[in-house]
Amino acid sequence: MNKLSVFSELTAVIPFYGVVLLFCYFPTAQFGYFVSAPYTVKFIQGWTVHVENRLLKEKPLGQDVLNLLDNKLYEINRVVPDRALADLRRVPIWADLEAKKFPCAVYHPSADWLKENGFDPQKAQSVHIANATNFIHWTLDQPFMMLHELSHAYHHQVLGYDNPMIKQAYEHAVSSGSYDWVMRYNGQMQKAYALNNDQEYFAELSEAFFGTNDYYPFVRAEIMHHDPEMHEILKTVWKVSR
Repeated sequence: MNKLSVFSELTAVIPFYGVVLLFCYFPTAQFGYFVSAPYTVKFIQGWTVHVENRLLKEKPLGQDVLNLLDNKLYEINRVVPDRALADLRRVPIWADLEAKKFPCAVYHPSADWLKENGFDPQKAQSVHIANATNFIHWTLDQPFMMLHELSHAYHHQVLGYDNPMIKQAYEHAVSSGSYDWVMRYNGQMQKAYALNNDQEYFAELSEAFFGTNDYYPFVRAEIMHHDPEMHEILKTVWKVSR
């Protein structure tokens, strides 16, 4: 079997009016992934955002995504305390026109998983807007989607997935049955997405704590009533004094 040699080459780094253009070519057959799409690096509301050039060429979709992302990150800047916000801003964001497998936005914790599944390991420990069109539409019903994904990064990189307070609160939420049958944004009743695991529990409740979630509890006052234990934990881990 012929094997391609493994190498990586950064073919150009061109600063241009506050934007860095990266043209990256990564044939890496040994690891089963192949990256050749160039990205433009932009700095939006304190975050480093890698935007696929294919997306930028799509009119008006590319600019719509940038405008929406600017708006969503501005909202996060307004509501998250400075000490926690500094940690969130260290998380890179990648935006693609359409990446296979991922229907919208996702946090990638593991470089190994990305390599093993044929994706670019550079996106590890970053938030990935994988489908630009869905990002535009889905945020109408999930307005704090970006905070949800950044909350996964905060849980992983700052608090640790083994955080005992979050695990205990999640176990109590499961055993109490209080999330088994809740309302969604559209009025339908169903099992809360937060019950999937403690990571989704933390991200979903963080959405409601700082903004609006698409499952009950929708906002912070409802967390105080429905899940007071988690409300106090969120205040602590996000360093909120009010």
